[in-house]
Amino acid sequence: MAGQNREPLGRLGAGMYALLVHLVVLGFLVLSFRWSRTDISYVLRSNPHVIHAFMVGPLPNPRLTEPLPPAPPPIPHVAPTPKPTPTPKPKVVPRKGPSPAALAQARQLAHLKALEQARAKAQAMARAQAVAKAQAQAVAKAQAQARAQAALKKAARARAQLQAAEARAALRARAALTRQVAAAAARAQARAAAESAARGIVDRYKALIKARVSAAWVAVPGAKGLRCDVAVHVIEGGQVVSVRVVRSSGNAAFDQSVVSAIYNAVPLPVPRSPAKLRYLSRFNFVFRAPKGSLP
Repeated sequence: MAGQNREPLGRLGAGMYALLVHLVVLGFLVLSFRWSRTDISYVLRSNPHVIHAFMVGPLPNPRLTEPLPPAPPPIPHVAPTPKPTPTPKPKVVPRKGPSPAALAQARQLAHLKALEQARAKAQAMARAQAVAKAQAQAVAKAQAQARAQAALKKAARARAQLQAAEARAALRARAALTRQVAAAAARAQARAAAESAARGIVDRYKALIKARVSAAWVAVPGAKGLRCDVAVHVIEGGQVVSVRVVRSSGNAAFDQSVVSAIYNAVPLPVPRSPAKLRYLSRFNFVFRAPKGSLP
């Protein structure tokens, strides 16, 4: 409709414009034409204080004048475009349908149905979440129990390994202790045997030393029945390093006679073997005055 109305208006404007051009050209022709009589009416209508002068003379030769412009082409007649006949709108015949109350009731029922569906969906989702949570809890509980059982088994294995290690250590300790006891017993037995042998050696050589010292002793007055204990240090070859009175007889002259007799008996009879001499290098010697000494 808008396009159809715009096109006639455009054509009408073009026609009016062409008509206006023709009128302008026509007015120009009229004004440029010179009349035989001078019309001064327009002078009277103008300002009276202005003097207009006109030169009257012979008319110019029409042959010498410039040719008139050609007449414009005739304006074609443009017939107005008839207005389009409006198309009548079809009448809307209202159809018979449910009443507003029925529509409201239907909408309410649909809303209630949607709410019921949403509630059922939420309940189903809640049940599914509860089932999933219960399953997850069951899985976590089973995993925890499995871990606990694995930890118990690991602890049992560690305890068994520890007990086995302790048993092996106890066996080793018992065996080592047995060996140590046996070695100690052997050492004690050897020491006892050595000491027994040493005592035998010491006793035998002490008897020899006593006989040598008794032969070198010089009797002193009042020595009958006296006893003097001395500590003797002997080295290889029977040489005496020192003699020290350990228990005096109470008679200084007798004690000194015993010390002198030991030095006079050098070299003392001692073993030649260094292993045996070490049992006799330091010994205590008890000297008693012989029965046949002076009173």
